[in-house]
Amino acid sequence: MLQRKSLTRILAALLCLVLMISMIGCSKEGDPGTNDVVEETAQGVTDTTIRIGSMGALSGALAFISVPFGHGMEAYLKKVNDEGGIHGRKIELVVKDDEFDPAKSLQAMESLIYDEKVFAIVGQGGTPNVMATMDIVKEVGIPSVYFGSGAAALTTAGPNFFPVQPTYDYEGKLLTKFAIDHFKAEKIVVLYQDDDVGRDGLSGITQALEILNKKDAVAEEGKIAFGASDTDFAVQVQKAKNLDPDAIILYGLSGAAGGILKEMEKIGLNVPTLTTYSNADPSFANLIGPAAPNAILNLYATGWSAIDDLEKMEPYYEMQEKYFPGEQINAFTIAGWVAAETFVAGLRNAGENPTWESYIKGMESVKFTGGLTPKIIYGPGVRQGVSEMNLYQFKKDEASGTFVIEEVVGYTSFK
Repeated sequence: MLQRKSLTRILAALLCLVLMISMIGCSKEGDPGTNDVVEETAQGVTDTTIRIGSMGALSGALAFISVPFGHGMEAYLKKVNDEGGIHGRKIELVVKDDEFDPAKSLQAMESLIYDEKVFAIVGQGGTPNVMATMDIVKEVGIPSVYFGSGAAALTTAGPNFFPVQPTYDYEGKLLTKFAIDHFKAEKIVVLYQDDDVGRDGLSGITQALEILNKKDAVAEEGKIAFGASDTDFAVQVQKAKNLDPDAIILYGLSGAAGGILKEMEKIGLNVPTLTTYSNADPSFANLIGPAAPNAILNLYATGWSAIDDLEKMEPYYEMQEKYFPGEQINAFTIAGWVAAETFVAGLRNAGENPTWESYIKGMESVKFTGGLTPKIIYGPGVRQGVSEMNLYQFKKDEASGTFVIEEVVGYTSFK
């Protein structure tokens, strides 16, 4: 039988051997036998690639949003890969179809994290889907960049969350500022979608009125709710008209917002109408325009990407034409490009062997992506995303007969 001292020596020797093997396993490639330890990379990172995941409605009624969004992401990532990647690694994109179903979003998220073992989630779409997967993303700690949502909860969800789009409450503040400063509105009616989207927007509007000392500009009866799945808006729009507003803030997404505009056209409610950036695309106007041409010409929407800056847009146009020739360029492809661009901005700062910790620190130093987004506010404990927005007006292009958008107020922040 071994004496206790002898056993202790053997165990100590075995422990040393294990440590040596571990160190050798971490030695630099091409230099076997050294004990130089390099920082361990996170999942999804190999010597030559970085794998990231995304999800959206690739099929179903909302595929018209997610498919071009994905193509915008792909175009930017292909540009980066064409230029040699990041620190010699090419970026691989894995996309899952969640059909805009929160339950399927959760399944897709689990698959991306545990089966595909991606390094980060980039460009997840839709507020309900983002909310459904928030807990698992927070628990695992995987970096998550850009959400097709402006939910205020994303700014405090955790250090691994990096929202890019302006939050709905912040946008509500800016819409109020534009209504008061640009349109000199003394009486405003707010038509808002009665869900997380619209209620966040209304919260921002209410805060802005307080800050601007204009609380009387929106009466309690001037805060009019509608359902996201409603199809009849006659009562809400007639109530708005009866209040005789100088301007309307329409805080709702495309389907219901389109129905509101058609009803406004029907009863002749012709006042400046300000809406969210989610509707700031000519495709939205041209879908609604035939039934509501005057309402569209009175419609204004916020924006937050440099679509009027031809110099900044040129790489985007080139890559879209190269990889998706003939495909219509719209707000959704641009948003996808921005999502990938923002992710890569952080990756450049994460070091040659990125970990989740180093990536988060890298993102916290990003103030500008150098691309299509204006100023971004990140930092330890700060996840504001884009903080400057402009205002567009929808106009009719007489040559083509279609609606286009034109900037009327430059980048503005709410302070």
